Amino acid sequence: MAKLILLINYSALHVMRMLTSSLKHYLRKASQLVQAIKYSLGLETALWIGGLLFLAFINNLADVHFTVCPIGNLGLDFCPGCGLGNSISYLFRGDVIGSFNSHPLGLFALIVLLIRIIHLLKFNRSRNGKYITTNALS
Repeated sequence: MAKLILLINYSALHVMRMLTSSLKHYLRKASQLVQAIKYSLGLETALWIGGLLFLAFINNLADVHFTVCPIGNLGLDFCPGCGLGNSISYLFRGDVIGSFNSHPLGLFALIVLLIRIIHLLKFNRSRNGKYITTNALS
């Protein structure tokens, strides 16, 4: 019986070592991926793309949501930027009328962000020695 318990403990320890080593491997690979993205895209580009991806996948139909808007948190009704994220989210879903109702400048903001991302990509590629051959937005 003692040998069986010892064998089970040894097997569990072996499994834990295997899981730990594979977890370390995946964390190392994830760190390398983050460094590659940071090098090839640049931090600002990665943040803008991440923000747009977040807006593309959020559920903006929820009644109650968290806001970081200082004007909205003060309880004031009008804020020139409130609804802009929802507006862009509606645009990603193809609801142009909902986007305009949420914020009239949502389409303009999305275009500005996309132009900024293109410029940053062109700058980071040329800085890293990888040139983009397109003349768009030069």
